[in-house]
Amino acid sequence: MVRLARAALVLAASACLAALTVPACIIGSITVGADCPIDDDGNLLIPRECCICPSPEACPNGFPKDVTVPDYCRPDCPENIPYECCECPSPEWCPGGEIHVQVPDYCHSLDAGTDAGSDGSMSSLCTGGSCVTPGPAGWKGPMSFWQGWDIEAPTCPEDAPILAFEGWTAPPPPSCGTCECDAPEGTCTLPETWTVDSQACPGGGVKTNFDPPTNWDGTCNGDKSILADKLCGGVPCVRSITISPPVIEELPCKAHLVGDPEPKVPKAWHGGPEVTLGRVCTSESALPKCTEAKGKVCVPTPPGFSSCLYREGDHACPEGWGEKVLLYGYVEDNRTCAECECSEPSGGFCNVKFRIFSDAACNTEKEAADVSTGMTAPCKDLMPGTQLSSKSAVVLEYTKGACTPSSGNAEGELVLLEPVTVCCSAPVT
Repeated sequence: MVRLARAALVLAASACLAALTVPACIIGSITVGADCPIDDDGNLLIPRECCICPSPEACPNGFPKDVTVPDYCRPDCPENIPYECCECPSPEWCPGGEIHVQVPDYCHSLDAGTDAGSDGSMSSLCTGGSCVTPGPAGWKGPMSFWQGWDIEAPTCPEDAPILAFEGWTAPPPPSCGTCECDAPEGTCTLPETWTVDSQACPGGGVKTNFDPPTNWDGTCNGDKSILADKLCGGVPCVRSITISPPVIEELPCKAHLVGDPEPKVPKAWHGGPEVTLGRVCTSESALPKCTEAKGKVCVPTPPGFSSCLYREGDHACPEGWGEKVLLYGYVEDNRTCAECECSEPSGGFCNVKFRIFSDAACNTEKEAADVSTGMTAPCKDLMPGTQLSSKSAVVLEYTKGACTPSSGNAEGELVLLEPVTVCCSAPVT
């Protein structure tokens, strides 16, 4: 048979104080802690540290407010309710579901606008607050929560004046814009090497230079003419000609950003100006129960505040508390936008038409063909002994190359420490 011990409990007041190192406690005539549950042999049915006040005489000055009762002492007591205000902190206190103790008078004292509930605990019409279900084990709250810009942060509400936690959201990466490269400025250089050979293609005989002058613009040119009767090794010097492809010469591309990159302004603190602040506010007093919503408690929610739970670490929200906010107690954002850069130009194309003449005025054409960038230097056979007196060339097509953009992205380290998950519930209306 289970019974509740009073002064006959072997734990004397002095022993209680020595073991728990707590001040003396008051609790009226019959309170939680006075009459701790014992069996017929006088053995305590709960851990000794869960019996804070074994008798009224052990706590003549009130229940010790500076003592934190371990969670395992109060599995059936909502987190927001003080230990001494729980009629049944654990099954041992209420054998068979019958309540044998009373809570202290102040546990069911009322503020203006509240009524006493039929169960003897604090009740409220929740004026200026939100009725929500107490949170599950492991979560703190429900409490009053505000989130917004730091410069607009209000103080904690009068009914929840204690700042339980303050943190910031993770800042977004810097807005760096998009790195792009302008088309390069450049030119297509006409073929510079014109080699005449005394043998047919691919050559192999005596070679004669028929190059145009440096920086040639392609107009008719008679430099290095070769007469028809000129011999090379006993044979006519002219039997074939090989002309080098044109060359594209382009300057580096100019890099620029597209969009609205973030202005480089000094940051007032490491998190930067773009993150929001979150404040969790609570009170030393237990939350009153809502008379209009059975099983729920009233959380102060003045304008801008919500009813929320919070927990250290990054967690999924419990059912019914789906509006998750992840805050950090420490934020250091050292990220910046890397410089926008461009690779060397590539992929350009140039096609040139060349002509060879037997007269100095570029009238009597002997050979004409196209030569393009990227191709093997073409070799053209000529009639043996053909006279080469002049040449011309013109660019038929020039397509500029392109550059590949690089960087322009965020670089640097973002440090986020001391994460706290805040989960908010819509108020009961």
